Amino acid sequence: MKKFLMASAIALAASTTAYAQTGGSAPGGLPDSNAPRNTGTISAPNMEQQRMIRTYWQSRRPAAITLPNGMTVTRGAVLPQAVELRSFPADVGMTEYRYVVVGENMYLVNPSDRRVVHIMQ
Repeated sequence: MKKFLMASAIALAASTTAYAQTGGSAPGGLPDSNAPRNTGTISAPNMEQQRMIRTYWQSRRPAAITLPNGMTVTRGAVLPQAVELRSFPADVGMTEYRYVVVGENMYLVNPSDRRVVHIMQ
């Protein structure tokens, strides 16, 4: 009986881990209402969007962050959960992007998969 209970506990723990890694789907394949929505692939911003972002960046000068040891950011890199993504204010109108500032660069990030889509220098 103890072996059965232990095996059941291990199976439950494994299924919980798998559930957490699937992006928040509830059992039965229905989306979890608390999970972030997958907005699909976000392409690099167009010239007008870049101008709006640059105006925001130059006028507000959001503080730069320090990355975890040894981490570098490149286009296409996936940022770990430990890196806080910031939202643009509503007046900038860039709701599809989040950003981080590291050093002298601003990195635009797809919030659904935390992938860097554009680097503003």
